[in-house]
Amino acid sequence: RAGAMMDRVDTPPPGMVPPGMGGGPLPGVSAPQGISVSFAEPPGESKLLDLERTLAAKDAVMEPEVLATLRDYVANGGKPAAAIELLSENYRGYAQMTGLVCKWLEITEPEGEKAGAGGAGHQRAGSGGISAAVSPQARRGSSAATPTFGRPAGAEDDDTPQGGGTMPRTGSAAFGLASGGGERANTPTGQIRDKTAAALRNWRARVRKDEMWFLERLIRRKFDPRRVDAAKGRPAWMQRLLVSDRGRAVLFSLAEAHPNCLLITIAIQHAWQHGHADEVRALGPAAASYFSIFHELLAEHFTALIAAGDDEDRRADAVDVIKRACTQSLATYLFAQMMLADLARGGDAGLGRGSSKAVSALASRVSRELEAAAAATHGSSTVRKIAPLLAESDANAVATAVAGDLLLTTEEERRRRGIEGNAAGVAPPLPRGILKKLHALYLDDSTRDAIAPPPGMVPPPGMVPPSSNANASERPGANPLRQPELLRSLFDEAFRCNVGAAASADPGRAESRAQCVDLIVRAVTDGGEDEVAEARRALESATRALEAAARGSAPEPESFRDLVGYPPAAAGVIAWVSSAMGDPEHYRQVHAGASNQVYFGMLARAAVSQARLCERALDAVGAALAAMGKGSSEALHLGALDVAVEMVEAGHVLPVIEAATERWSRHVDPSHLRYFAGEVLEVAGPPYGGRFASAMVRLLRGANARRGMNRTIDEFVAQVRRQREGGRLHPNLAKEDDTFLDYLAK
Repeated sequence: RAGAMMDRVDTPPPGMVPPGMGGGPLPGVSAPQGISVSFAEPPGESKLLDLERTLAAKDAVMEPEVLATLRDYVANGGKPAAAIELLSENYRGYAQMTGLVCKWLEITEPEGEKAGAGGAGHQRAGSGGISAAVSPQARRGSSAATPTFGRPAGAEDDDTPQGGGTMPRTGSAAFGLASGGGERANTPTGQIRDKTAAALRNWRARVRKDEMWFLERLIRRKFDPRRVDAAKGRPAWMQRLLVSDRGRAVLFSLAEAHPNCLLITIAIQHAWQHGHADEVRALGPAAASYFSIFHELLAEHFTALIAAGDDEDRRADAVDVIKRACTQSLATYLFAQMMLADLARGGDAGLGRGSSKAVSALASRVSRELEAAAAATHGSSTVRKIAPLLAESDANAVATAVAGDLLLTTEEERRRRGIEGNAAGVAPPLPRGILKKLHALYLDDSTRDAIAPPPGMVPPPGMVPPSSNANASERPGANPLRQPELLRSLFDEAFRCNVGAAASADPGRAESRAQCVDLIVRAVTDGGEDEVAEARRALESATRALEAAARGSAPEPESFRDLVGYPPAAAGVIAWVSSAMGDPEHYRQVHAGASNQVYFGMLARAAVSQARLCERALDAVGAALAAMGKGSSEALHLGALDVAVEMVEAGHVLPVIEAATERWSRHVDPSHLRYFAGEVLEVAGPPYGGRFASAMVRLLRGANARRGMNRTIDEFVAQVRRQREGGRLHPNLAKEDDTFLDYLAK
């Protein structure tokens, strides 16, 4: 009884324990054998209290471990009646309330959102995007392809606008039959099939807004990586979160915004190691933050790139994936460039397969595209500073550094003049000192022609005889000159059209042009004498033809078509026309009236002949429209837009329409845009793809189109509405495009 009573004595506060009351015997007194003195609660009572607190929590009956807690409670002496009372009194039903509210939200949801018709539209699984809109007249194996508009991969082309340069439709689609089922769309069977397909697409597009959906939104809005990473040890909820598909999906959706979060890192590594590699691959650029995974994914991306072969669509997709993944940081960019450099030099880049000549050329091309993407993400000056680290030799590193200085100085001058980005038009001249230095690295032989000392004479200290000077004889390769931005600057300088008095006011202009031509020839050839001579002849012929065009003399059509079949000559034509017609001073010259139409014809022929120069040609058209201003004659504006129509006929459909909508609309009258839209619709024919229809609706909105203004536009609106109502417009239009389409029909 004495021991039991002492167990119930309250423990004095610290510092107030009398001598001999610290749990041991009194001074000088020994404790009886077999008796221990303790002031702690019995282990059973402490655990029982913890279990009672767990059962008394709100909605404890809904916890997954409630049955295990009940067993422990009864096993430790707890009364079942007390457990039932605790669970029932503290039940609130939060989960059921939440489910009821979600049901209310589902009932009151707008009908349009239930059907999935709003927003950006739902795209079918497996549907392909638009292929590169390029010229169908280019030879096989190049980037040429007929544009497709959102069709499923491998399906018959039933969405491509016909006419102009596109291929004629064959088979049942040419006679108004649907591509599947063989039934006409206007028959009862065809209508039932179309409505069923539309309902199925809407059902797939519908989002199930259950409790988890709202919880996921709440997590994304309030996620704090610092509080999550501050959790001690490995919380019990973490494992449940990692093994849940939706739990991992929520964490993966936060990966790009929080690349340094430890929890997300653990989730990605857990998924990679436990058979969910596809989920990690689907992360795309977000996975690039984890190098242990990134290098394996990058190897897969490069393998897919090589396996694409001549398939431009697959190759473009692979390149886009590589650019998104490798521009997340400078470290991933450098690693990818090292792999590409190894492939370009004939290595295997750790892929376990040799590099052919075609793969080497592809690697060089992708390296340039990746460099441009990294410059857009991290800044061109930063990328240029690290470019010499990737050079193949010391001479290439020096040339790369000088080229970077040339571009940096040119960009600063563009900013000083208020020229935005890479806008076409009158570009500032290249700095002649740096240009001369770059030219000397490749073609100046002054160091080779140094006079050697007479036999037997020792050169002065510090002077090395020319025969033993390795740096004097070593020349950089062509790779430093093949940077897209540098090549564009060289073409702009070599094919600059000096308007008015500027043509004779600059005595050093001819020298700069000659130096740029030398560097262009070195960049576009492999150094063979015949190839170099051919390239120089083509560039000189293009210059003579353009100088004659400035005086109003048109080139002979057949010879000019052959001339612009050579890509550097076509690039020179586009650069000249852009600098001439992009200069407002040009339209004040007496000869401008004679040269304008000649320039438009040369620009159209060059753009149609070289698919890869489509964007440069669109920039040239935009520069001309901006320099003309809205006050110029209608013939000038329509002449520029006719160049764009010819590019549409050649297959550059969506890029041209988007350029007219986003870049040209502020420089031309809305009536001219309506003219352009009507000409495009004369080229294209139904049935229309969803992407084409969406682009045209946006163009018509910018052109202030109304019903009755143009017969072709009215027919287009009626056809798109019929396709939409029959579920034959894929992907669906955005909500604002749907609204404007209905407005055009009124």
